[in-house]
Amino acid sequence: MIEPFIRRGHHVDLQASQRIERRLTFKPISHDSDTPAYDGACERLELENLQAETYRLTRTLTLRCGAAAKLTTEGEDLGALLDRLGSVPLQRLFQWVGAIPIAQSYRLTPAAGSEGAAPHMALTAAEARLDGLTFALNADTGRGYPAEIELTPQAEHLLDLPDDLLAALGWDWRVLRRRGTMWRASVRAPSREPGRSRRIEAASKAAVAHLARTLAEPPRRFHERFRWARWAVVFRRTIPLLFSLVLLVGGLALTLEGVSDESPFRMLLFNFPPVLLLVFFSMRELPRFEIPPLPRPSRAPSWRKAQNGAGGPGA
Repeated sequence: MIEPFIRRGHHVDLQASQRIERRLTFKPISHDSDTPAYDGACERLELENLQAETYRLTRTLTLRCGAAAKLTTEGEDLGALLDRLGSVPLQRLFQWVGAIPIAQSYRLTPAAGSEGAAPHMALTAAEARLDGLTFALNADTGRGYPAEIELTPQAEHLLDLPDDLLAALGWDWRVLRRRGTMWRASVRAPSREPGRSRRIEAASKAAVAHLARTLAEPPRRFHERFRWARWAVVFRRTIPLLFSLVLLVGGLALTLEGVSDESPFRMLLFNFPPVLLLVFFSMRELPRFEIPPLPRPSRAPSWRKAQNGAGGPGA
């Protein structure tokens, strides 16, 4: 099993391996580069025997700054798995927003057709560490489902985020929902590859650039730059409630005199509920019925809460 690895300079780390779990970990290898950001990058391989003659090989590349990206592939031929992972250059796994690296992890599958063709790369995750905040995106949520986003403060006193912080970027973005010490959101993306990965890569870069600029400015600047976008978010969030009110008013209109049984309006309202239920159950995300808060500028001088526990911006 390990002969193809030894031939390529990879040696088993017996202490880190779990032979009972059929998982081998290889000793790290350092890579030199003429680009300072990639010089000294650490590579580590992990091999899992999923079932008879079927393996999963994971290649983790970690920059000196701590950003880590993974490549994962599965198959039977260990030499082919190594070649597949080795065909992806280190630079392909990282996007940069100024000095902030976005580490992007992929699942690789062999390309159909001619031998030696570049493998298909499907984005599974992306992560970036900003000043006081960690941005993590999970793209491996299933075909047609939105990519999930988590924003985690690196210290409890650092952040207090408005729920439309990412939703102000456009229609595809969902509002932040507080979950314990973190915030969760999502972004819609195409169902099929390679369009899905390309869309999520672009969304990750846009989100990190937006967060980096916003958190570097006073909270009121977010409202000034996205005033109308925030009002658009309010409208989007009220669409399910407004739609329900329209149906209610339409149902009450059926009780009015002068509406005949053969009226197209009556027929439409009678047949609309089952159609609406079918649409709801076919949706990837169920609508939320809510009255969103109106956007207001924050008076706080910083996105960071006071150390003594005083409130944050609450935009």
